[in-house]
Amino acid sequence: MKRSWYSRMLFSYFPVFLLVVTVLIFLAFMVITELSRSETEKANYISTRYVADTVERTLNDIELGVLQEIGNNYSYNDFLDAPSGTDSPAGSSYEIVQSMNRLSERFSLIDSIYVYRNKDKLMLGQSGYVNPGQGQGLEAEYLQQLSANKQQQGWSAVRMVQPRNSQDLRPVISQASRLPIPWGSDGYIVINVSVYRIERLVDSLTSGELSFLRIKDVSGTPIYDSAPAADGQNNRTLSKVEAKNLGWTFESGLRAGRLFDWISVISYIWFILGLLTIALGIVYIIYITRRNYRPIHQLMVRIQGLQPAAQNAAPAVASDELALMHNALDRLVQITTDYERERYENLVIQRRELFQDFLSGQRLEDAAERLESLDPFEGTREFEAFVVFAAELNREKDLHALPAQDQNLLKFALTNVLGDLMADRQLQAWAEWISGERLGIIIGFRFQPVKDDSDTMLELARDCHRWIMDNLRVSLTFGVGPVVRGWREIKNSYAAAAEVLSHRLALGTDIAAVHMVDGRDDSGLQSYKYFGSFTQLVREFRLSGENWRIRLDEIFDSFRKDRLKDEEIYMLLEVLLQALEQELKGIAETLDRQLAAAWSGGLRERIRGSTDLEEIRELLTGWLNETYHVYVSVNELKSHRVMITEVKHYIEEHYANPDLSLNHLSERFQISAKYASYLFKEEFNMKFVDFLAEQRLMKAKELLETTSESIQDIALQIGYANSITFGRVFKRITGMTPGDYRKSKLHKDE
Repeated sequence: MKRSWYSRMLFSYFPVFLLVVTVLIFLAFMVITELSRSETEKANYISTRYVADTVERTLNDIELGVLQEIGNNYSYNDFLDAPSGTDSPAGSSYEIVQSMNRLSERFSLIDSIYVYRNKDKLMLGQSGYVNPGQGQGLEAEYLQQLSANKQQQGWSAVRMVQPRNSQDLRPVISQASRLPIPWGSDGYIVINVSVYRIERLVDSLTSGELSFLRIKDVSGTPIYDSAPAADGQNNRTLSKVEAKNLGWTFESGLRAGRLFDWISVISYIWFILGLLTIALGIVYIIYITRRNYRPIHQLMVRIQGLQPAAQNAAPAVASDELALMHNALDRLVQITTDYERERYENLVIQRRELFQDFLSGQRLEDAAERLESLDPFEGTREFEAFVVFAAELNREKDLHALPAQDQNLLKFALTNVLGDLMADRQLQAWAEWISGERLGIIIGFRFQPVKDDSDTMLELARDCHRWIMDNLRVSLTFGVGPVVRGWREIKNSYAAAAEVLSHRLALGTDIAAVHMVDGRDDSGLQSYKYFGSFTQLVREFRLSGENWRIRLDEIFDSFRKDRLKDEEIYMLLEVLLQALEQELKGIAETLDRQLAAAWSGGLRERIRGSTDLEEIRELLTGWLNETYHVYVSVNELKSHRVMITEVKHYIEEHYANPDLSLNHLSERFQISAKYASYLFKEEFNMKFVDFLAEQRLMKAKELLETTSESIQDIALQIGYANSITFGRVFKRITGMTPGDYRKSKLHKDE
């Protein structure tokens, strides 16, 4: 085959195809291996869960069957009620022994079962009476632990028992239930389940050839291990299942050295082979590419020799000649781009400086030359008259919330849109941003207007405002200055437009001209007339009168009528808030927090951030309404403290009334049940139901200690409908039942 460049490249990258196929096969095998491993773990967990459920259900059946037998056989109660030191009535002991033998035959896991009587430490087993202290030391120790641990529940840990007439010890787990059922204190019924039989049960449910199963009790003691690992090997645990009722842990997995480990080893071998294949492919590609690149390298060496001497003197950017040519071209493009950008930026900066000079009336000696070189009006420089529009963003915080790039894009769009809108009306306009939120527009007229047509300028500003709102969704306030003659008079038109913007709150419009604020008294003395209105509003507020809202509306109406500056309105509202704080501070802690929220909660910032007087009115009215409700609530709370004290005394005297409740107190003292509960919690830091239960239990303890009345009678005397409710409340608070409490007091007196 001809050794062309095409054939070289074809044979160079053909191994890449083989490499990709190899990697895909490798990945497919890895996925299948992982799926097999996952399914193995899932199947192992299901089988372990089944074994755990079977063992737990079998032991639960034994416990339930024994309890049902005791509940249906009154011979157990006869045995417990027999006098100390005597047997149960004739036939009862025999019936108990027969019952226990039937249970042992019914449940094959039971090793032994016996009844223990506390008062004389007598034990009745399947073979008759046994004294646990004679030859039954292990049982005596277990029974002593039961007596010491009143709260023991569930199956015990593995322990050893010694059968009667035998020297061998056998492992069992035990379940002891109080008699009489469910929480008696006369004795115990003890069920011993053989650990060997549990192991045989588990053996019948598992297969030890591939997997193993290990059972541990609550303390971590092994109960069963189907396949202990040999020396130097570890069985791989895949699943752990907790039997909550037993407290046992069932661990299972695959035995060491079995199929699962072989699969894991094979997957690792495939992984290593895949990495090795990738490494060899990379080495081969690097080798063949370097070999086939030699003709291109020789060509690039010749091209590099043609570079200028100055360029050769500079450090090489890259050893790749193609990259060198590419970098040279990039440098040329970059130099051209940087030059154009710097020229444009200098032009923009110089235009902005000239714009600021016109608005301030400074450095206008060379204005003609600068206008000709900068050409802000694009060819037209001869004008007879000018007018200045000043536009300001109404939502500065919305602009600052945007990223810096989006802010610049929005400002650029607004500047160009205003220029295009003026051009559509055959007007020459020059727009620049004066500050972060204010935009200035100088409009030139090539002829002197017949008169100062303020209405025409206003209509022009309205058209611009309407278009920007409809298309850019940006809210601006326009201030329109008067028409002036000559460049040097532009500063006067701008000053008038800026003055208009300082009254945008009072004017309440997005478009305003200078004649709208003409005739206003700027002496500043008119601000003092508002202090009297503030004093009247605070007094009405302090006296809990509703007329403060009328006073507030009058104040805002005066703001519009007097056409105050925005800063004057902000200052007066801060004075109002300070006067209200001085009048109400110190009355109550909750009221102080509400007043502090005016400063720390951001009310002041929201007011200053708003450019709509009606919005400020709503903000201030909403906050004042909240403060007024808090103030009224504080006054009402003070008047109800005396009444809530009377409610407390009433509960202490009538706690035995079974109908005593929040609704009863509501009808008795003419207040709502919800409010009564709130006042009780606020005043005494305790719920009504807890206080009532405390009063009733104090009397109940006294009756339990000093009288022999029944629990039912005591419950009725202290206001409970039955002894069940009384017992539940008593145990929740004291931790014991009324009967146990009475016994503890009687034993203490003895």
